[in-house]
Amino acid sequence: MPSIRSRSLAAAAAVIAAIMVTTTACDSKKDDDAAGSQPTSSAQADKNVDTGDDDGSTSLGGYKLPAGIPTDLSGDALDKWKNGGWKDFGDWASKAEDFANPYIKDFWTPERMAQAKASIPVAQAGSTSSGSGSSATSYLPDGKVKRKAATKVKATYHHYAPPVGKLFFTSPQGSMVCSAAVVTDPAHPGKSNMVWTAGHCVHAGKGGGWYRNIAFVPSFNNGAKLSNRQITDPRAKSVSPYGIWWANWATTSSQWIAGGGHQGNAAAGYDYAVLHVKPENGGKSLQERLGSALPVWFNAPAANKVKNMKVRGYPAEAPYDGSKMYDCRGATKRFVLARNVPAQFMIGCTMNGGASGGPWFMSHNGRTYLVSNNSLSDRKSFITGPRLGKNAKQVYLATSRKFK
Repeated sequence: MPSIRSRSLAAAAAVIAAIMVTTTACDSKKDDDAAGSQPTSSAQADKNVDTGDDDGSTSLGGYKLPAGIPTDLSGDALDKWKNGGWKDFGDWASKAEDFANPYIKDFWTPERMAQAKASIPVAQAGSTSSGSGSSATSYLPDGKVKRKAATKVKATYHHYAPPVGKLFFTSPQGSMVCSAAVVTDPAHPGKSNMVWTAGHCVHAGKGGGWYRNIAFVPSFNNGAKLSNRQITDPRAKSVSPYGIWWANWATTSSQWIAGGGHQGNAAAGYDYAVLHVKPENGGKSLQERLGSALPVWFNAPAANKVKNMKVRGYPAEAPYDGSKMYDCRGATKRFVLARNVPAQFMIGCTMNGGASGGPWFMSHNGRTYLVSNNSLSDRKSFITGPRLGKNAKQVYLATSRKFK
């Protein structure tokens, strides 16, 4: 299928390249105001260990294009895609501007949902590393975290965890799952269609491309009564009380696209992504339907300053099956992959693959904020999440601007 994307996106790629030449990483005052009022961090930089500020480089993708520039498949190319062309990863679109995720009616069947596999980049804690290798060994300036078993989130989810949901997508290995959460949209206050997840849940990173058929199900298995194999109707109210929402745009960091990988490496410091989604059937925005969305706290306190973090997701590797939402909570410590790479948050937690992309959140002055997402895990005792700085804010604002 070498010509499907290239024909429809060649002009878009050229225009984006021109746009990016004149785009800087500096946030304008207008963008700062549009992003909402964020708490101010009092964390001071550690002289020896990076505490989370990133390099501020602007991520590609998600910029508003001039009218008439194609950004999606259409015509014969779209028909071929829906008739099975999506299975051909021989011409795997990788660049930020190549994202396309055409809606395919009834694609997510009970069988595909039940067969979906989980994946999370592997991490090792406690080993000194320069961060230049292929695996995410690390050093821990604050020491190790204590292993804590994840606990089930109380049902119904739409009452106790309304912004959180399950993310489905296809990769060359087949159907896959992650977790995600609804976040506010500065361009559309109270009417957000934006969803936060991990970069590795939307793009394979170095040597790979964008995943396909990306769909978000908020409050998946709302009453927590069904196992995956008991789901016979994905659109039943008990399974998807707010419907199934397909991503019509995704933005992740340029660092993840260039260097990310499922063995884990220093690019995990930029392992985040923002989706813009559309319902299968038109109507109100995602935030309006849920009645909830998390504001994002950029440059939150460093991990060695946080005493009460909460982490949620749908873990799907044994002993979990991906049908239930779990959480972990407590103090965090710094997980450092390399000097001059943002230190991640680390918390004791047994959640594993499938929880990837799920939200990390904390409260400040009575308001709850998203501050990270599930990124790396050793699959038995801890999980990590990137600290969100200037680059993460660019990813967020880029998605918001495209649909302004």
